[in-house]
Amino acid sequence: MKNYIKNKELLKQNHVYSDDMEHDACGVGIIASTEGKKSRKVVEYGIEALKAVWHRGAVDADGKTGDGAGIHVEIPKDFFIEKIEVTGHTHDNSEICVGMIFLPRNNYEAQESCKTIVESELTKNDFSIYGWRQVPINPNVLGEKALQTMPEIIQVLFKSHNPELTNKDLERKIYETRRKIENEAFKKSLNHFYICSLSSKSIIYKGMFLAEAISDFYLDLKDERFVSRFAIFHQRFSTNTAPSWNLAQPFRAIAHNGEINTFRGNKNWMKVHEQEMKSNLFENIENLKPVIQQGTSDSAALDNVFELLNISGQPAPLAKLMLVPDAWSKKNETLPKDHQQLFNFFK
Repeated sequence: MKNYIKNKELLKQNHVYSDDMEHDACGVGIIASTEGKKSRKVVEYGIEALKAVWHRGAVDADGKTGDGAGIHVEIPKDFFIEKIEVTGHTHDNSEICVGMIFLPRNNYEAQESCKTIVESELTKNDFSIYGWRQVPINPNVLGEKALQTMPEIIQVLFKSHNPELTNKDLERKIYETRRKIENEAFKKSLNHFYICSLSSKSIIYKGMFLAEAISDFYLDLKDERFVSRFAIFHQRFSTNTAPSWNLAQPFRAIAHNGEINTFRGNKNWMKVHEQEMKSNLFENIENLKPVIQQGTSDSAALDNVFELLNISGQPAPLAKLMLVPDAWSKKNETLPKDHQQLFNFFK
């Protein structure tokens, strides 16, 4: 508690926090290092915080199947260097890229097809693959329904051939490559193929277990080398869509709680906006379409669009403002005129 009070005062002094900002964020939250340093404690606090919001999600009659829970953290370098060495390769100080992937569990032909698409697109886009890794799990903590629908959970470890490609540019290249992979898998009707995360920065562990079981299911999270500067956690309460492994959160760009009642209209408008999309940042803008993927929930669709805006160069606060603007009208007397003009421009 002393550390909490101390950090709270530090945030206040630097004008990044105010008591007026306090409000409920049911089932979702973030733990972050105020010093910007990676630590094991941040991950552990994130796991404990997730366990503390177990009441936010529904529980199946089997008592162990949840609506979905997960955690989003930075890629722990030391941990994955060892995993790279296990594949027979040596880490050369390049950025370590990791993909967390769900595959159809009982269809081995489909599994190989999915892996072939991933390998093919990564190779074609100038990435070098270290190898595949079976993610260690403990299925005993799952309920019957979660176990029946559990995917095969694997990771692909890779790097870019271009050492000058770093940070946002590298993430943008990985994003476009992921969209190519997803579109190719969709064309081949490879159901139950899902990429939780594909990044050089962060990784997502999620599933249909209870929040309290996350570190018991994903054994990686118990490793002391799993360190991060942030931990975003989410406990889902399924309303508009049925629970599933891929719809558990956090998603790749956001962790979102709330029903979007204008979902169909927003989705149709996005299809219209796709026709006008242009950017020199990508190899081919067509690779990014459709922006909203098939079979997504309202929150997943919001994640798809937010991710595109952010990876295209829009700062996260502006992307959020574009997608969820303040309520306003031309008769509004409290909202500054320049804000009204901004919202009208983004309409």
